[in-house]
Amino acid sequence: MDSVVHRHCLVVWFWWSLKFILLFGSGWISSIVTQFYAVEVQPGEEVTLECSNFSRHPGHIFWFKMTNRPNVSRISSMVTAERNASLQDGLQAGKFNMTSNTSVLFLNIKHLDSSDSGLYFCGEYKDDKTVISSGTYLKVQGKSVIMFSVI
Repeated sequence: MDSVVHRHCLVVWFWWSLKFILLFGSGWISSIVTQFYAVEVQPGEEVTLECSNFSRHPGHIFWFKMTNRPNVSRISSMVTAERNASLQDGLQAGKFNMTSNTSVLFLNIKHLDSSDSGLYFCGEYKDDKTVISSGTYLKVQGKSVIMFSVI
């Protein structure tokens, strides 16, 4: 059983690493100063993700989400840490709330369900560079992500 779990963790790590390499290689991300975290929660709960390591005066800051699909979804962004966040069109108001105390960026997610599982990452766009500061893998219990299978 331990070897199966270990292999699954390696596959998940490889999958997310590959996505970051593809984003970085395509020019979408200019710089990565990343810390990774993992959070496991129950359906119906709420969670607050945190992100730090911003420059002293961050520019445009944001939260994105990656799932096991080949795309990245913007959740929310702020022009500066002191401004109100704008939520991406089509997202449920009240489910996501992005706030900042200038040095730490927060993303609160309420009423979690399996569709909320994925890799959430935050960063800033400053001086013509996108800098990814932190990534958190959120797993809502009851959802098992299978990246591929061997026949």
